[in-house]
Amino acid sequence: AHYAVDCWDLEIKSSYGWIECVGHADRACYDLEVHSKVTKTPMLATLKLDTPKEIEVAKLKFDRKTLGQVFKQDQRNVSRALEALAEDWKTFAPIAEQLESDGKATVDGFEITKGMVTWTQAKKKVHEIKFTPSVIEPSFGMGRILYSLLEHCFYQREADEQRCVMKFNPRVAPYKCAVLPISSGDETNAVVDEIAADLMESDLSTRVDKSTAALGRRYARADEIGVPFAVTVDFDTLADGSVTVRERDSMLQIRLPKSEVTSLIFNIVHGRTTWEAAKEKYPSVQVNEDGEATKEGPVGKTVIDGTIRGKFSRPAQKIV
Repeated sequence: AHYAVDCWDLEIKSSYGWIECVGHADRACYDLEVHSKVTKTPMLATLKLDTPKEIEVAKLKFDRKTLGQVFKQDQRNVSRALEALAEDWKTFAPIAEQLESDGKATVDGFEITKGMVTWTQAKKKVHEIKFTPSVIEPSFGMGRILYSLLEHCFYQREADEQRCVMKFNPRVAPYKCAVLPISSGDETNAVVDEIAADLMESDLSTRVDKSTAALGRRYARADEIGVPFAVTVDFDTLADGSVTVRERDSMLQIRLPKSEVTSLIFNIVHGRTTWEAAKEKYPSVQVNEDGEATKEGPVGKTVIDGTIRGKFSRPAQKIV
């Protein structure tokens, strides 16, 4: 563009190929200079100097009568243009040389003759520098960025293509956690409400699903909207105050005291710890997507197995 010193784009690769999502233009001083001329208002910034410095300038004396006769309503524009050049002798010197040698010079499209202005070279102590700032124009295509975010986060479970997942990073996920009761009862629902309230008290957006759908189906609902973690209140919760926390992408679960859920989710969301560290700290739980005990499950430091005689912990790896 005619007004830009430089332009550059940022692109994101999607299923449609590379698409432009951001366009930046370095517009230099164009915008503010044009605005200043039209409104006749200086659009300047000031840089205060810690130590004053001495510069060479040109002191001007105008023949206002001649300027008015020649330029009429443009008299002020001509004098302002010359005064701007006179702020630094280096910028005024070429004009002075032309006036001395040719008797005339052109400034901002106006022809100045030697009789219209006289000057002397002088030194001036400067405490501040005034300048017209450059403008950077960033332009973001929010629709394209959001579409690309959704496309990059979408995938389907390998075992079941109907199971769709949005793998949002916990920091940007709209919901940080889901809280689910394994069955709909007054006691479990009360614990669900307690955990959800504690999470929301820490500004962690929370989704509660107390529907009668199977637990696996409720996990899938949370996966579809990108909820990174799901807390399940089960029958053990009523006995010992522990709950399970499921991670969306690996579907692995750990068991921990309900009082530690909020701090764990908060620290993961804010990058203070990781899910990998949580798996090392807390025992893993072997369950299927319906929350039932199974031989297959995540590998951790310890796992919890269930039999008709009860539940017990054992090392995740076999001891040879």
